[in-house]
Amino acid sequence: MMTFNRKTNEQIARRILEILFRASTKMSVKDVMAQIEPLPEVSNQVMFESAMCSCIPLISAGWVVNSGYYLAISEDGRMAFDEYADAGDLMKAAAQRSTKGWLAFRFPKSYYAAAKAKDQVVAEIRAARRISFRQLTSTLKGSTRSWKKALPIQLPRRIALSECKSGVSLIDFLKQSGIPLSEGGHAIFVPPSSFKSVFRSFAADYPTTVGLKILKEPGLANQTNYVVQAAKGDSKLHLNSIHKHEHLTLVANLLYSKGLGPRLFDLVEMEWGDQVWTAYVIEAITGGTPSMAQCEEGIGRLRQLDESGILTVSPPEGFDDAEFGCPDCDRNALVTEEGKFQYIDFQNFLLTGYGSYLKKTAMQATDASHFGDSSVFRGGNYLYQTVPGVNLPGKRSIDDRRRVLQRLLDEADASVKERLVLDIGCNIGMMMGQYLQMGAKWVHGWDRGHVTPHTEKLLLSLGCTRFSTTGTDITESSDLLGDIPKFLYPSLDGCAISYLAVRGHIGWLKALESIPWLFLIYEGHEDESRKDFEEYLTEFKSSIGCTVAAVEEYVDGDSDTRTLAILRRTS
Repeated sequence: MMTFNRKTNEQIARRILEILFRASTKMSVKDVMAQIEPLPEVSNQVMFESAMCSCIPLISAGWVVNSGYYLAISEDGRMAFDEYADAGDLMKAAAQRSTKGWLAFRFPKSYYAAAKAKDQVVAEIRAARRISFRQLTSTLKGSTRSWKKALPIQLPRRIALSECKSGVSLIDFLKQSGIPLSEGGHAIFVPPSSFKSVFRSFAADYPTTVGLKILKEPGLANQTNYVVQAAKGDSKLHLNSIHKHEHLTLVANLLYSKGLGPRLFDLVEMEWGDQVWTAYVIEAITGGTPSMAQCEEGIGRLRQLDESGILTVSPPEGFDDAEFGCPDCDRNALVTEEGKFQYIDFQNFLLTGYGSYLKKTAMQATDASHFGDSSVFRGGNYLYQTVPGVNLPGKRSIDDRRRVLQRLLDEADASVKERLVLDIGCNIGMMMGQYLQMGAKWVHGWDRGHVTPHTEKLLLSLGCTRFSTTGTDITESSDLLGDIPKFLYPSLDGCAISYLAVRGHIGWLKALESIPWLFLIYEGHEDESRKDFEEYLTEFKSSIGCTVAAVEEYVDGDSDTRTLAILRRTS
């Protein structure tokens, strides 16, 4: 129930005009509200609603100019501010200049309620125009599209925070700690320095340039929304259409792939007492606010992406929304130190033609790799191995490979969960993705220089974030340790090696002797017999002590019989 009255409106209206009078340019509604001192016993929500109602007579009188979510004072408004020092006189004079202004002044509660209902209807109509019928119904009723069911293949990482303080929520703890952080409407951002100082062990698992974007309301990633509470005028269609956190990782990865957003490194669920908080581990952009030219160029590229049909802007006003207004896009636009435009609020986009984008990405990766072909019996192009969410046949089944691998890992009492995996000969990254789905802490892969860019792009399109690659021609003397990012060094002890169908191409690498791995996942080639495997294993054991913890011959897809084994290191 609203409790603001005419007297409250008069005081707020005078203050709004004063703020705009002293400003050198237009201001966002959010920035104006930040400068209005709270009134005794008046809640923030009532203050906001009262301010919006107070603006109506000022705008109708032509004293305040409203453009989207921005306000500015006109020349007539400056004259009125000088003429009417008393807040009551100011509002009476403004109200006399229009019927709208008079109604808002005389009946603030009734007029605001009617205006709010009208705004809601308008917002819903705009949202329906922005969001296609097909997209809307699939979002609200549950899509049958394969990519929505299959992606992302990487699951959120669960972190138990040892810093937990009893009786204090995570957000309150961070605010009370005095560390630098920034707060938005739905999340707070903990910058790299604060991330490392407060959550030292957790932050050590990622590059030093990342921060933590934590949602303000607790809940699991698959059970909560990015936007929990609607504000005035928010479209319910729009809010209901916003992707869940797991699909927002696809949006973030897409923007990064197109050079328009920061790198997302993880979606995590943090245990804090008996609550779980969802957060994004994301690259911090430190170059500041873009210039008008930089912003307009960046928004132009976002428009092109919208027009391509891969995604669409979700706010009902589209690119006219304040969140796309240059130069700062309501603090959503930043630039890197090199001056590169970055849009940081990925929840403002919906994936539309993502299935086609995913299929194109998979085919480009296959063309660039050393596998894949075409066949009239397969209906044209086919992949070396199937790609989750892509309706194309493959010679090898990624699902079959994972099932057999999981069975052998269980038999060997081994797991990749919370472990670094080094994938030597990763090809286009499909097994890297499977290791991440199985809970790997991080996966680093090696393949040829012309393959790994496609590996990264395909993994990003599948919703993977905890990975890195090295593009090089691998030889038996290759220095693998020198290729691994430095922040991964503490995780090397007890890591896992993935050595799938590569021994015939590169032999046994010398670097395997110096890497402190715990177990190695070995897969033979199609023409490799069990006897061949035993001979190759004897050769391997001559330099590295290990035992066969589990072994099996299996067939996946159209592939011939292969040997899969888990080798556990003994020295």
